[in-house]
Amino acid sequence: MAAGLFRPGELARAGCAGAAFFLILCSYYILRPVRDDMAVRFGADRLQWLFSATFLFTLLVVPLFGTVVRALPRQRVLPLVYGFIVIKLLAFQAAFASTSSPLAAATFFVWLSVFNLFVVSLFWSRMGDSFSTEESHRLYGYIAAGGTCGALAGPALTAVLARHLPTAHLLGLSALLLCLAIACVLALPRSGAPQEGRPVGGSVLAGIALAAKRADLRRMAVLVLCYTTVSTVLYVELVRQAGLRYADSGERTSFFAAVDLAVNAAALSLQLLGTRRLVGRFGLRVTLPLVPVLMAAAVGMLAAWRGLAALAAVQVLHRAGEYALGKPGREMVYTALDTESRYKAKNFIDTAVYRAGDAGSAWAIAALRGLGLDAFLFAALPAALLWAATGFRLGERHDRNQST
Repeated sequence: MAAGLFRPGELARAGCAGAAFFLILCSYYILRPVRDDMAVRFGADRLQWLFSATFLFTLLVVPLFGTVVRALPRQRVLPLVYGFIVIKLLAFQAAFASTSSPLAAATFFVWLSVFNLFVVSLFWSRMGDSFSTEESHRLYGYIAAGGTCGALAGPALTAVLARHLPTAHLLGLSALLLCLAIACVLALPRSGAPQEGRPVGGSVLAGIALAAKRADLRRMAVLVLCYTTVSTVLYVELVRQAGLRYADSGERTSFFAAVDLAVNAAALSLQLLGTRRLVGRFGLRVTLPLVPVLMAAAVGMLAAWRGLAALAAVQVLHRAGEYALGKPGREMVYTALDTESRYKAKNFIDTAVYRAGDAGSAWAIAALRGLGLDAFLFAALPAALLWAATGFRLGERHDRNQST
């Protein structure tokens, strides 16, 4: 099978990339169920405060990241940023070993919510240096599948270990896996491009100006905002229903881990069997709007009936579709853009815009509830429809440019 899928030199690059992404997402998904349980402890009706704190913290991190990208050669950016995250994980490990205060839990929720966006966004920025646009159409689905295998292994480990190990030990395991991911990225064969060893340069805040200036980047920002709006509506209601159903913290953590396992099993099947075929046959004009069209129908159903099982099923559809189609599709668009757009604008959109969508939609949900209105009908459904329309326009433009 490999001979038919990979051209000379591609197997080693795709193998290193898939292994790195496996370790990155395994590292994160070991901790995600713990973070979700902390959200329940904090209270579903107050999550907008956590989302707002996450957004503000992201705004502080963006210029720091811009400074690093501006000054360092591109191949050094990821190891440096990941190494800093490992140090912070070890600091949290020490903190959780000595205290379990609500403040420490809230701080960890905010920090982890920022960390996961930066590590994933930076990983795909680095992949843009190693794979061409044409290669991305064929190989990104398989690289994403490596990450999904890690996302399956992470919650499986947590579901077993959380009952026997304190939270501090889970943080140490997560840090170890991230160190191994750094080693895989360092082993990734270089593309040979002469610019690869140079810093990106430019302004620290250039990503903000580029995201506002370029039509493709504006559409990418709209896609992310719409996705996060639907995500937040689903997440807040899922946290609320889980809190009502399960009184025990361990049961809630196991439930969230089970949802993560279902999401990633479905995503893996799509990545291995569907992403490459769908993109190759229909292009991004179909791939990008497909999931939001399905979500518009699912959100309409939840407006009428929203038991915990139905919410979990829609969450699986939503996130699996994003991991298998939406995220790889957007990354394929980025491979056709310049380096500054791929590193600065992309990371600004993937982090600050993403968390702005989280915070804004969380406050919108609270306001709609105060008015007695349904957030599924008045927030999630319009967002899904706009998401579908914008995805079609972005995908159509990309397909047209690649055919000329």
